[in-house]
Amino acid sequence: MANNIRYLYNAQTGIELIFCKNSTISYPLHNHVSVLTIGIILDGSVVLTTNKEVRTYKQNETFAIFPYEPHSILAHDSYSLLTLCIDKNAVNNADVITIQKRIGLLLMQALNIGKINQYQILQILNCLDETSDSSNWQFKIHTPYIHDSKRQLELYPECKLTVEEMAQNAFISKYHFIRSFKAEVGLTPHQFQIQNRIRKAQRLIHETDTITEVALTTGFCDQSHFIKQFEKYVGLPPLTYKSSSGIIHQNTAMSFSDTKEI
Repeated sequence: MANNIRYLYNAQTGIELIFCKNSTISYPLHNHVSVLTIGIILDGSVVLTTNKEVRTYKQNETFAIFPYEPHSILAHDSYSLLTLCIDKNAVNNADVITIQKRIGLLLMQALNIGKINQYQILQILNCLDETSDSSNWQFKIHTPYIHDSKRQLELYPECKLTVEEMAQNAFISKYHFIRSFKAEVGLTPHQFQIQNRIRKAQRLIHETDTITEVALTTGFCDQSHFIKQFEKYVGLPPLTYKSSSGIIHQNTAMSFSDTKEI
């Protein structure tokens, strides 16, 4: 069964809407650096695993994933899922009412093109209200040497920074560093670096001419390894992702079937 994934990105706010229809994709353990994710199952079911619980979510049920919260998604059968991704930086730079209005406009657009119904919009907004005052929505405070390494891997994931080098900079053993990093960030340094390379590739893929250029720019040694990792984390090959992504501007209507470069 073919997987149909569409991405809509709001250029003014950094808010993204992702629609998966009849997907069979499972996602490995990962986290979202600065993003609050609200999801609603439109059809079928998925198993969401976090550090808190393992739970099956079914039609019209919502879930929230906080920044830095490690999680994985397992699909036993096909499912349809609408996901709202809100960048923490966007929330910091605008008042709550403005953010709510922008989210509302994005969801109404999904309603107008038949991707979601009014009840499901209410479910998403209710879930958003329940998480808005949660302390989990705040950035975690990390040990200084973990914070420095984590920040470097976020900003410059393409750098050839080894675990041994990070451990030496922190004046601790390699294995102590790995254990400490995973305990605080939820992933090993290598896992965290790879996912941030892929996130950077998602941004660059619309600005470069070839997949090879994206692979080399984000620190991958060869194109085949890059494509394998990209599909593992995103669920689509790079070129398919590029054609499935669209940008919208405030007060601009756009269909999920439209594709424009970001």
